[in-house]
Formats: sequence, structure tokens, C-alpha cells
Amino acid sequence: MSTPTSSDVRHVFTAFGGARCEVIVCDGNQDDASAVVADTYAFERQLTRFDARSELSRFNAAPGTRISVSPLFAELLHVCLDAYALSDGLVNVACLPALIAAGYDRTITEVRRHPTQRTPSTPRREMPALPDVLEVGNTWARIAPGCAIDLGGVGKGWLADRLCERFDNAAINLGGDVRTRGAGPNGAGWAVALCSGRVVTVGDAGIATSGTSGRRWPGGHHLIDPRTAAPARTDISAISVIAPTALHAETLAKGACLLGIGAADSWLEARGAAHQEVVRDDAAKLSRPGDRPGRSEFESDRESATIGLRERGSGQAKPRPGRSHDVSADLIR
Repeated sequence: MSTPTSSDVRHVFTAFGGARCEVIVCDGNQDDASAVVADTYAFERQLTRFDARSELSRFNAAPGTRISVSPLFAELLHVCLDAYALSDGLVNVACLPALIAAGYDRTITEVRRHPTQRTPSTPRREMPALPDVLEVGNTWARIAPGCAIDLGGVGKGWLADRLCERFDNAAINLGGDVRTRGAGPNGAGWAVALCSGRVVTVGDAGIATSGTSGRRWPGGHHLIDPRTAAPARTDISAISVIAPTALHAETLAKGACLLGIGAADSWLEARGAAHQEVVRDDAAKLSRPGDRPGRSEFESDRESATIGLRERGSGQAKPRPGRSHDVSADLIR
């Protein structure tokens, strides 16, 4: 990402198991940006599945029991039910047992370093419908026996939206879930590099990338298909989606990745996506009709989303090499 102007504030940090995150604030100060970083870490501590003391872990450890939950956790569980409905059940946060069965039972760094050798078992045909196993009130929630929650990208997308909405002109990237607001530091918008390497310039928008090429380990990856309760078999290696919010984009990107190239475009259009870019599993790019296929300029995964700024007096965006692409959509400048 290019260097912000002298009046802008930028922090780059890691969170969510080592994912690259960044915040750029054009209408705030260092304290405002530092608060974003601190609140991201607080969110992670409260809702990580990798710490038995977190609220999420304590909730998962009490299946079948109606327990008190914080307002934050209750709101997120309602959001998860909304994402399930928007995605026709393709985004199902009751995927934790399937993730663990696939080998993702520790942070991705630890799994890659020491993959778990698991004895193959008879796979479940599909995961249970989320509304059938998750009950949520204003101050309580209950998960059915045999089920457990992993907030994953839904939580990151929601948080990126909430943090960015503190400002009128800012950009937040939480490990590939991006939310932008305002015209950027120079009034030309925010330049964002998508999974294909193409750069688009956006105003108020959400951008998310999903795929199978990022969080991988020998024998598996993190993208669970709820129809099989196993790592997805899809002809999409990575897909970036632009939508009104980061949460909306995250939900659509994951669902489209699971559906595959043949069904993704029409499914996304019907659910409000403004634009999408796809990288095939053989690294060949599939673009919108009328575009010519080309090779991706960098490895596409959830952590590769990049926010860039336009230099004064320049029409070139700086996140990565690649041409700027003006898309006819309200979200894209």
C-alpha cells in the first residue's frame, strides 16, 4: 500500500491468527487509529475459538444450555443467522466440528507447522441448518448438542464495518475483509487490489476475498462446504466481491466460492454484488463478460487484500502493479 499523506494516519498490524490488518484514517488522529487496533484485539480476545477462556469458547463448551451472553455476542449471533439466510445456507457458522475434523484445530500457523494426522471417518452428508441449532435472545443464546460456532469471516466483516463507520473518510482491512468510506486522502477514492491483481477505485464500499488457496495445510483447507461438512471442492481458487458493506461482501464471496464458477455470477447479481473477480483453481483468471483472461499478479488468498491511495496529480494506484479498472457501479468511483 502506498504511503498516506502527512495528515493521514496509518497502522499495519496482525490479528486473527496472524492475518495482516491495516487502518488508514483521513479524518482522525493517532489516538483514533490506535483505538481501532486496540478494539480489534479486544474483539479477538473475546470471541476467538483458540482460547478456552473466551466468551465464544465458553459458549461452545455448554451445548444444549441456555446461557447469558454479552450484547456484542448476541448481536453477532443474530448477524450470523442473517448471513445464513442471505447465502441460502452456504454461510453456516456452525462449522466448527467440521473445521476441527478437517485438521483446523489450532491457529493456522500451528496447523501448518505441525499438521494433525487424522484417521479418515465417514463424512456427514451436510451440516445442520443454523436456525435449527442456534437460538438467540437479547441476552441469552443456546447451541444444540453436537454443534459449535466459529464466527470466522462473518465476525471480521461485521467488525470492519463497525470500526470504519466511526469515520467519514477511512479504510479498514481485517485480514481480507475491507470497508472503505469517503473519498480517500486526495479526493480520488480508495484503490483496492482484488484477488486477480486488478485495481479498482471505490468510495463507500465493502470488499471481501474468499477462497481455498490461503489458509491451507497438508490434506485440507479452511473453507467448509455445509452441504458436505468437509473442505470445499470448487473450481474457484479465490474470489473478490464488492458490495455495500464488508459483511455483505464477505457473505457473498464465501457463498459464491462454494457454488463455483458456473453459478457464481447470477447468484451474486441476485444478492446485490456490485462487482466480482475470480481466479480459477488453475490460476487462470475468469473476469466479467467482455474482459480478457490474464494471469493473477500475486497469490490470491484472504490475507492478500490491499488498500491503496492515489498520489496527488497521478492517475495510478499504488497497492500493487496492475491497471486501474473503472467499473460501472454506484460503489465504485
